[in-house]
Amino acid sequence: MPNDYTPAELKLWITKINDPRTPDEELKRITMTLAHLDNPEALRALEEFRKSPRAEEVEWLDLAIEESSYFVLSPSNEREQKDYIRVELWQEYEEELLDKMAQRDAAEAHKQQLEVEKEFLEAAIANAPNEDIRLQLRMRHSDLDGQIWLAADDRANLEREIAALEFIVEQIEKAVESPIYRKQGKREIGVHMHRDCEDWLKKRKSKNNV
Repeated sequence: MPNDYTPAELKLWITKINDPRTPDEELKRITMTLAHLDNPEALRALEEFRKSPRAEEVEWLDLAIEESSYFVLSPSNEREQKDYIRVELWQEYEEELLDKMAQRDAAEAHKQQLEVEKEFLEAAIANAPNEDIRLQLRMRHSDLDGQIWLAADDRANLEREIAALEFIVEQIEKAVESPIYRKQGKREIGVHMHRDCEDWLKKRKSKNNV
């Protein structure tokens, strides 16, 4: 890993990967160098370069960014190790929060559909051409109040869960101390590093959620 570089060299490399005059081979060499620096600024430069028109000239750019993320985000002390775990939890709770929000929206949409259906059936019952059809419509209508109540209750319960999850996410975010994890960690952690125990960890979490 090329750690014997100066700030001036890093600045020059970043300038060159964004310079359209930089030759193709030099562009690839600089990209590889930046990927191995274990430097947050180098990682940000690679991520910005990915948006540029010349990014396609470095066919392994995504792998370079993944490698850079590995070096930059790997914990190097106890505080960073705890922050790393906090950010993993932050990501997991946010995913659960988004899922609960989607369930809440579905419950509300279902309640609205049931309310419209109830209103429609009440009008249809009043206009039914005979008693047999009126009876069929009433049978459909009779259970709607209960379904509407259940949908509204589901939505209310989900709102309570969402409020708790929002508070948890807020508290975890505040607890993360390392600047690099606060800026980039939540997006990257959970995908850039594989633990040998990962499969067993997933099984334990799945068992606890049953």
